[in-house]
Amino acid sequence: MIRRDWRFLRPWLKQVKGTRWSLLLGLLLALATALFGIGLLSLSGWFITAAALYVAFDIYSPGAGIRFFAIARTVSRYVERLVNHDVVLALQARWRVALFKRLQAQPLGRLLRLRVADAVQQLTRNLDALDNLLLRLLLPGLVFTIASLLLALFWSFYNPVLAVLAIGGWLAVLLFSVRLAATTRTLAVQQLRVAERLRRSAMNTTESITELMAWNVYPDYEQALLQQADRQERLDNRQLLLQHRCLYKVEIFAQLLFLLVLGLVITEFEQGQLMSAEVIMLLLSAFAWQELATELPTQWGGYGKTLAAAKRLLRFAGQNEPEPATDAAHSGGNKFALILEQVRVMQAGRMVVDNVSAHLQAGKVHWIQGASGIGKTTLAEAIMGWRPLHSGSVSLRPAASTDAHVGYLTQQSEMFDDTLRANLNPSRQRLSDQDYWQVLKLLELDSLISSLPLALDTLVGSRGVMFSGGQRRRLALARVLLQNRPILLLDEPFAGLERPLAKRLLERLVKAYPDKTWLIISHIGPQQLNSPNVPDGERIQLASY
Repeated sequence: MIRRDWRFLRPWLKQVKGTRWSLLLGLLLALATALFGIGLLSLSGWFITAAALYVAFDIYSPGAGIRFFAIARTVSRYVERLVNHDVVLALQARWRVALFKRLQAQPLGRLLRLRVADAVQQLTRNLDALDNLLLRLLLPGLVFTIASLLLALFWSFYNPVLAVLAIGGWLAVLLFSVRLAATTRTLAVQQLRVAERLRRSAMNTTESITELMAWNVYPDYEQALLQQADRQERLDNRQLLLQHRCLYKVEIFAQLLFLLVLGLVITEFEQGQLMSAEVIMLLLSAFAWQELATELPTQWGGYGKTLAAAKRLLRFAGQNEPEPATDAAHSGGNKFALILEQVRVMQAGRMVVDNVSAHLQAGKVHWIQGASGIGKTTLAEAIMGWRPLHSGSVSLRPAASTDAHVGYLTQQSEMFDDTLRANLNPSRQRLSDQDYWQVLKLLELDSLISSLPLALDTLVGSRGVMFSGGQRRRLALARVLLQNRPILLLDEPFAGLERPLAKRLLERLVKAYPDKTWLIISHIGPQQLNSPNVPDGERIQLASY
């Protein structure tokens, strides 16, 4: 393995620890299959030669050995396939968990830049390419190394020079394979980029084929696709050419090694130090070793694609490890200010939010106002990090991440087909029944919930069908309050509520949580609510552009 590539492969190889015993068993079975194959060919050659030249000898022991090697090789190969493919499936599951842990730490704004089809296709293809780490890189290399060293040990009983030749052959084949792996690194990145560009262009062309034909430009797009396909084919052919060249070198070297072994054992035979059957046995063991040697370049030719897949996955999910989760209940007791500095957000090539600055202090209620469709929700999603900023910055004082310190009530009052308790606490925080009832009482829902057959453990039905729109909105607000975040970003919290009820709830909530920073997006502004008991903060007025 190339040393500088270790940092890209290490996050995925770490997952092997959980399957190390199964991996060890698979390695032993793969090694046993290779050794049984060498033993079968060598002993068969010895037996056939001895039977032809010697009048009388014990045929039962070598015959039993041949049958043992044949059956053992078949069984070990079958079991090895079962074990190693089971290990690969287990690693695939672990790699997916590791990948999505990294994705969880990334801002949603970064992920939203990607098309869903592209993202899913990239993840699937790159994760599948990581299979090569085990089946085509680790196992073949280890099996070839151990088998070569054991063969050298076996040959050393007949002649130490044979052992030196075996070790030299092992080093040479390993060197050829490593050089091939290094050569394919850059080529594999080019192949991956061209393949992704070709796939994206093909999808875009297919989706808009009617418009392209109407504008009489479809032949141009078709020609561009064919050119990209030709480039991909040239890169694939170059990859195959590199593998064939390396394989050719290995075969030439293996044949040279065989000739050296042949000359050495014939010399030993002429000197009377080896029997004819032993000569054939050693030569056939050299043939069996050649089969293992020629497999390695073919397997390691895919190293570049595996490395490129590992790089892409890390780049897709971010290089940094996920930040430790912040205890929401603990952070809720601190005061945090939300700072917007010249925030600009573009959407579909249009500036939706332009140059918004504000210093939103704790203990006050701040408002985002403006007509429908001018970017209020877009600004809220940018504050959460769900949309990338064109320029400017969003920060907290003291410095902290918005993910762990901002509770966001979206426009949708989504309810899961589960219990009310599960809907109010989807993140499975450690909350007591008193925590639930305290928030429900603030939102004037305690009487309604207590009248249900199982209270908090009542199933709410699909999309909360048993509740009205206003009740679902207050339950969604309760879910945000139970997170106990120091900053509350509420998008239309009073939708479906009468104004007197909205006024009571706002006054009650601000009084119950005096240290929180409130930022409310609502068509009902502070003037309509007329709440003198609510500490008034900044008002961010958005205009259309």
